Amino acid sequence: MLDAADFQHAFGAMLAVPDTSNDPALRRALAVHRNTASKAALDALFANYPVTAAMVGDDAFSACATSYVEVAPPREPRLCLYGDRFAPFVDAWTPFAEAPYLGAVAALERTVTEALFSADRPPLDAAALSRGLDPKAALHRHPATRIVTAPMPAASLWLAHQPDAGPDAFDAIVWGAEIALVTRPGDAVEVRTIDAPTRAFLAGATLAEAAANAAGEGGDVASIFALLLSAGAFAEALPREHRP
Repeated sequence: MLDAADFQHAFGAMLAVPDTSNDPALRRALAVHRNTASKAALDALFANYPVTAAMVGDDAFSACATSYVEVAPPREPRLCLYGDRFAPFVDAWTPFAEAPYLGAVAALERTVTEALFSADRPPLDAAALSRGLDPKAALHRHPATRIVTAPMPAASLWLAHQPDAGPDAFDAIVWGAEIALVTRPGDAVEVRTIDAPTRAFLAGATLAEAAANAAGEGGDVASIFALLLSAGAFAEALPREHRP
């Protein structure tokens, strides 16, 4: 008698390799489960990469996603995180060769998913600053904060596909390399384009170092710090008893 873990592994192995049983009834049952699992994975990719899907249409996205599911089926039950290797797959998908920006957009969407499900931490805000911030103290990025650098305007394309995008959003896109900041100041993920001085500020280990980095790139330190605080890019320091 197999225990639960052994049964699950054995069942998963049978699902992964079709038509290995001599029992027709078992083959039919496995086919039902296999189709259900594949459909769930496909639906998860549509949910996790909505802008990529919108840019190519449901049929084209479904063809790409179905092939991805075949070669990279889910490895864990949390389908909200499925598709960690989908962006390079999109980038290499031959039918999308004439749309080289799709891989960059998919990579940004993956980052949005990661930010959404990252750990919670109180953001560093004006109230925290009012209690005093030592310029030499460590500056902590919020766990949700991500920086994405792409050779294409991935963030602008993503933003142009959001419900609150203006009618001229696509016309305003400048085609070239772009730096995106992904944060989660509340319950929702925010994406914005940033410049090199802002990225340099984020690279600082302390407030003093961050300010020096940004100033060295010609940035307005006060404006950059205010923008990053409003974006929730930093977290308050953990109490000493909770530090690793």
